[in-house]
Amino acid sequence: EVADLVEEIRESYLDLMDEAQEKFDEQIENFEFISDQLEHDIALTQLIKGTDVMAGVDSYDLLDKYYSQQDENYQKQIKFQQSQVEFWKEQMDGAEYASDEWDSEREKWMSATSELNSLIETSIENLQNKIDKVLKIIQDNDLNKLVTLKEIPQNFKEKLIADQIDLEANYFLLGCFDFDDEADSITYEQNELVNFYLDRYIKDSLNDKKFANKIKFITFTKDNETNIFILSKEKIVVEEIRETFSEIITKIRKTCGVSLSIGFSELEDLIVQNINYTQLSYRRLYRHAKRVLEYRTVVGQNIVLFYDDIDKNNSSSGKVDENEYKTINYEILYGRIDIAIEKIKSILNNVTPETFKDTYFFVLNNLLDAILNSCISLVTLYDSFMPHIDIVYKLFNSKTGAALFQFLSTLVYKIDEINKSQRLNKVDTSFSQITFYLEQNYKNPTLSLEDVANKLGYSLSYISAIFKKNNTSFTKYLTDLRMNKALLILKKDDAKLINVASEVGYDDPYYFSHCFKKHFGVSPLDYRKK
Repeated sequence: EVADLVEEIRESYLDLMDEAQEKFDEQIENFEFISDQLEHDIALTQLIKGTDVMAGVDSYDLLDKYYSQQDENYQKQIKFQQSQVEFWKEQMDGAEYASDEWDSEREKWMSATSELNSLIETSIENLQNKIDKVLKIIQDNDLNKLVTLKEIPQNFKEKLIADQIDLEANYFLLGCFDFDDEADSITYEQNELVNFYLDRYIKDSLNDKKFANKIKFITFTKDNETNIFILSKEKIVVEEIRETFSEIITKIRKTCGVSLSIGFSELEDLIVQNINYTQLSYRRLYRHAKRVLEYRTVVGQNIVLFYDDIDKNNSSSGKVDENEYKTINYEILYGRIDIAIEKIKSILNNVTPETFKDTYFFVLNNLLDAILNSCISLVTLYDSFMPHIDIVYKLFNSKTGAALFQFLSTLVYKIDEINKSQRLNKVDTSFSQITFYLEQNYKNPTLSLEDVANKLGYSLSYISAIFKKNNTSFTKYLTDLRMNKALLILKKDDAKLINVASEVGYDDPYYFSHCFKKHFGVSPLDYRKK
């Protein structure tokens, strides 16, 4: 509109210039006519002046004055016409200048309009990108919910359609990508790089001529892992999908230096089942795709696996002898950690998702129970290592056999460390309790090891072991205690020997004297004299 207005104004000025040109040309013609007339009159006057047959002087003077007056009028007219010519020249110059100015302004407006259009296009593009991102988030939320459903209710079906998720198809596959390394070892930058290239490689591969107009795909993120629905009206060739995704994960490894595997569910044929997509159990598809990935502990990493591959064999439900669990528990309790770890390694080598397909997790759970039951203080383990729920999660989500064995080995070493610390603390505590009891009861002449055991609730062997750990024995410790108490009494007063003996737990003063001399090398009386 601005450009059209400028063009209209410019046309008006061009019309004005044309009109000025016409008037200018008209004035020039008048000027030329007057000039011609003046030249004619001047010539006539000169002719009359040169004629010898004039009527008289008065007539001549009158004619001369008349023509002088005419000449003066003509000169004024010429000057006026010249001023008119100058005026219209100025008008034309002004019109041309104004036209140039308007041309310049028009170019500026056109440039501004172009910039505005470019800005509008960029803004629309940015807005569309934001809309696409928001839509992708909404679709991810929808698909996260979808894989928890046995079938799609009507209201959720309407939501899927509103959120531009089209699941109309006859054949379905669900795939789950997963890092082969533990999640803790994947950096944020690696994760972002993998997501970028994975999205790119999937689009490039599945939009290839081989799959053109045959399949459609929908990717979504769940638990920070990429998942993909592959849908088709025509039957999907599984081997083509296997080959394509093998190429994709190989490219990821070369490009990003990270190993990925992908597990696919069984291929669902809705025509054979005589159902539509709303009746399909997406929860089952997702569960099966995730379960397939457990077989990496057997078949290795950077691989494409299908549920149909592992479901072809008959059901297998191996069992581990209960004595194996008891042996592991016993070896850990008694600190023979190397033997316990070898037992664990042997079980893991024999028990795989393939050979124990139906009881694999049951066996792992029993193995974990045997290990945990060998810990003296589970509270300390959960506080210093990790909570029970995290231990279980880590166990059942180990991605390779090596990772599973490494985790269980770490757990066993941690339990052994806790057991040793707890035993040491308990022994120190027990020794303190025993010695405190002796301090309170050393005057009792009948005090025995059995009395202490009965009073404190310890076994005779345990008390003897505790004294041995502290480089002494019950009898020696009690004798040392009584002798030191006797020294204090002998230093302080002149009590009779029989009384001193009684004060430190001896009924017989002569036996006390014998023990004292044996202990210190002098008799009680000689000690007092010295």
